[in-house]
Amino acid sequence: MKRMNTILTSFLLATGTAFGLSIERYSFDWTDINTRDVVRWEGDTAVVRQGSSMQELSCRITLNSKDIDIAIDRFGIPRNWTSITYSDEKDLAKKQQELQKQASKHGVKMMDGGLQFVIDYGWVIQESERDMRGAAKIIRSVARKNGYRSRRNLVGAFASFVQSLQYRVPPDHRVNDEGEEIVTVGAMMPIETLSKQWGDCDSKSMLFASLVKSIDLVDVKFIVMDDHLFAAVQLSPEKDDHSIRYEGNEWVLVELTDAWPLGKVPEKHLHNITSGDYTVVDLD
Repeated sequence: MKRMNTILTSFLLATGTAFGLSIERYSFDWTDINTRDVVRWEGDTAVVRQGSSMQELSCRITLNSKDIDIAIDRFGIPRNWTSITYSDEKDLAKKQQELQKQASKHGVKMMDGGLQFVIDYGWVIQESERDMRGAAKIIRSVARKNGYRSRRNLVGAFASFVQSLQYRVPPDHRVNDEGEEIVTVGAMMPIETLSKQWGDCDSKSMLFASLVKSIDLVDVKFIVMDDHLFAAVQLSPEKDDHSIRYEGNEWVLVELTDAWPLGKVPEKHLHNITSGDYTVVDLD
C-alpha cells in the first residue's frame, strides 16, 4: 500500500487572525478481495477461477492532527487510578464504583469487580463517528465510481480497506505530555489507527465499525472471544457465509486483521462460533 503524508499550514479565521493548523493527507491503494471469482472453498483456501482479477481501489484522506490528538487524549485512564487504597470492604466498593464511573468517561470498563480493565467498544465507536464521517464518504465515493452499487459490495470495499492496513498490536499504555502512564488496554482510537495505518483485531474492527456506522451504511456488532474479535454486519448471508443469528436477524461475520472476504473467517476460530463460545457486543 502506497502512503503519502504532507502538511499544510497557515489557515486564516474569518476575522483575519492567523493560527496554526496541521493537516495530514494520506494516500491509500488497496485490493478488494471480495471481487474475486471464487469457484469453491477448500478449508481456508479459495479456489479462484483462472484469469479472475480483483478490483483495485485508491483514495486520499485528509485528517486534522488536532482531531487526532484530541481523540488520543480522550481515551484511556491514568495508571495510578488502577491502584486503590481502602480501609474496609465498604470503602473498597465505594471507590471501585467511583473508578468505574470515571473510567467509563474515557472508553474503559471495569470487569471482575475491578480486577480487570477492558475496552468500552460502544463508547469508542460513538465518540469516533464524527471524526470518521469525512473519510467514510471518500471511501464510499471511490467505491461507487468503480461500480459498487449494492450495500454488501460497499461494505466489502470498507472491509478490504481496513484489512489492507498493517497488522500490529498496540502497547497496553501510552505516556502523555506530562509523563503520566495512561492505560489503553492495548487499543487505539479509530482516527489514530487510520493515521498510523496499522492496528490489531480490536483497533481495526473499531475503525471499520466507526467508518460504516458514521454514514449509516450497515449496523455492526462485535463477536468477542477469549483470544480474538470479529465484526458482524447485518446483511442477508450468501451461500457458504459464516454468520450468526442474533435478536432475530442474520449477522455476517467479518475478519478484519487480514484479507478475508465478507462472510469468511479462519477455521481455527469457527469452533467458537459453532459452539456459541462468544459474546455479542452491541455498539449503540
